Amino acid sequence: MRKSSRFFSLVCALMGIMALPARSADTDRKALLWEVTSGSATVYLLGTIHVGSERLYPLPTPVEAAYARATVIALEADPTDPSALMAVGSTLYQPPDSLDQHVPPALYRDVQARLAATGLPPAIARMMKPWLLSMTLTMAEMGRLGYDASQGIDVHLATRAKRDGKRLIELESMAMQIALLDSLSAEVQGAMLQNTVDSLQSGRLEVEMTAMVDRWRHGDAAGLDDLAQRDLEATGGNAARELRTRLYDRRNRDMTDKIVRLLAGKEVVLVGVGAGHMTGPTGITTLLAAKGFSVRRL
Repeated sequence: MRKSSRFFSLVCALMGIMALPARSADTDRKALLWEVTSGSATVYLLGTIHVGSERLYPLPTPVEAAYARATVIALEADPTDPSALMAVGSTLYQPPDSLDQHVPPALYRDVQARLAATGLPPAIARMMKPWLLSMTLTMAEMGRLGYDASQGIDVHLATRAKRDGKRLIELESMAMQIALLDSLSAEVQGAMLQNTVDSLQSGRLEVEMTAMVDRWRHGDAAGLDDLAQRDLEATGGNAARELRTRLYDRRNRDMTDKIVRLLAGKEVVLVGVGAGHMTGPTGITTLLAAKGFSVRRL
């Protein structure tokens, strides 16, 4: 489970959800939690984070209350699904193809320099496509800062739902998310890797993570959206536009449509989706309100 949950975090980390957990277990802190109601159903929307530490738990009191009421837990994907290993494995370069044939020489040299700090063998890195290596380097830095994919909110909710006999459903799937990232253009994948290397070399990644920790702790949805959008813009021009369209806007619309179907039912559902998908003008809460649903921040 640890390996598959780590791959889930890799898949999600650059989808605008790189926020990290609070550093205390203050259960009364403000949560990124909304309540959406229809005539027959109640859906709680939780902005999740995909890496964490034991200090994150227990969750804020409003989240614990929503979990207790829910009979269904809906996540982007089940992070405990072992099929993620196979899905990621199918995207690796097959010899004689390799990373150095797909990125500029200067970027490849910078990547090689970063590998020593992560402990990732160069032979393994050469097999990874730029999107996957970008996320691997990001997750290595998160680990250095003391955070672990196995402590993420999604893993916590999935494991707990199975233990408690609650129905667990996926709005997307591990395979879908991996296929989406793998289908990004060569230009975008290269820009993602370049942005990651630049942010590591400059120390910007750690600064942004610290800012996201603070804003998540205070339930600052607008602040988190601003940070996510700035990170997106750092990839530059066409790459930023493609990432915003494919990783945010389209997925937000698709997940909103599935939440609407849940609202047509009669159950209480807790939906856990990366915090970057909840906020902003194309976020899920905005889209649901535009469809006429009552959306209330808790």
